[in-house]
Amino acid sequence: MTDVQTRRLSDKIVAAHKQACVEHKPVVAEHLLRALEAELSAIGGAVSERRGSADAVGEAFEEHDRLTSS
Repeated sequence: MTDVQTRRLSDKIVAAHKQACVEHKPVVAEHLLRALEAELSAIGGAVSERRGSADAVGEAFEEHDRLTSS
């Protein structure tokens, strides 16, 4: 796994969101999900995103749904 210091901001937000879900902190998880949306909306422009897979991002949204629906 890639070291936390070398990952992009969106990866760090996903990791923090996962921790908030594990610790059953839905308010914190909600704020992190909004931050993730803001970060992802900033991706693009002249430099294309090199993320090979959006699996972790999709999983964050699914995990958030599980946390808030229980």
